[in-house]
Amino acid sequence: MMSMLRKLFRYFIPSFIGTYLLWYLLIPVWFNHFCIICFLSIISWTLAYYFYEMLNQETIDPSGKIVLVTGCDSGFGNQIAYRLDQLGFHVYAGVLFPDDDGAQQLRQKCSKRLRILKMDVTKQEEVDNVVEQIKQSGMPLWALVNNAGVAILVPFDWGNDIDVYRKVFDVNIFGVVRVTKSCMPLLRQSKGRIINVASVCDRLTMTWTGHYCMTKHCVRVFSDVIRRETINSGVKVITLEPAMFPTNMTNFERLRRLREKIFDETHEEIRRVYGKNYMQNFNDIYSKLALMEHKSLDLVINAMINGIVLCHPKLYYRCGNYKDLLVFWAISYLPEILLDCLFDKAFTYCTQGKYKKWN
Repeated sequence: MMSMLRKLFRYFIPSFIGTYLLWYLLIPVWFNHFCIICFLSIISWTLAYYFYEMLNQETIDPSGKIVLVTGCDSGFGNQIAYRLDQLGFHVYAGVLFPDDDGAQQLRQKCSKRLRILKMDVTKQEEVDNVVEQIKQSGMPLWALVNNAGVAILVPFDWGNDIDVYRKVFDVNIFGVVRVTKSCMPLLRQSKGRIINVASVCDRLTMTWTGHYCMTKHCVRVFSDVIRRETINSGVKVITLEPAMFPTNMTNFERLRRLREKIFDETHEEIRRVYGKNYMQNFNDIYSKLALMEHKSLDLVINAMINGIVLCHPKLYYRCGNYKDLLVFWAISYLPEILLDCLFDKAFTYCTQGKYKKWN
């Protein structure tokens, strides 16, 4: 890897010198004016976008409008259901377990406008049942929040056959497509909103997150597709790209138990390749990464609300602070060879037990 980088750098030097000389030779006044016009056009376009965003903040009236939210048992779904109820929407909160704590808390603190509905996004009959109840209400479906998701963080070859891939794809992408297709006739009627929760992982593929990254990349592509195919329907499609937030999907203890279960189901030959200490090193490294989580879900919840209530929402909301922008989105634009080198170092820390150097 390092030898390849050295060779790449050798090509970089003459390329840089050549392009600089070309620029220097083409420095007449007309070229300077062209560069200035291009530069000012970029700055002006950027300023125009932010002025448009600042000066077009009209909101819609929530009364008599339904918002369907999937995955309300905990995390983003649970909190956005509560906040939307406070704003005056009729919230249809889809949950896996209607009698568990998350659903019970929503019942206790929300108004009668909120309805808890059993909704497994991997089952068409449950999705159809929810859509039918929305139709029978006589109110328009204003927004669909595709929030339900699962995360499994293991190397790509762990598990039995493709069981891990199937489980993650069934919820994170096929569930999103299934619910969106079922709700689309109602959303066309209301000229409403689709809020798809992707992730920073849809742009940056990190070690051990392959299954999750693949599905979130699919969510981003699906959002782009339906936005362009329905551009004349009045339906707006908004994509959220959160960084690391404290939800059940990032719960360290849950992920650890799941990882151990999948490792036990892995073929013995593959387990020998990874060795006995790999799991412990894996868990220790992930516990360090978990320190990058935000303490609150507010950045994501506020972005969801903006996508639902603003007359002119953004197409994408990147939910994070300046550190996230630097660590995740900025490095996602690095050349793949540098990214491979970066993640190779992280992989070495894990497999050789050098994680203590991160302290």
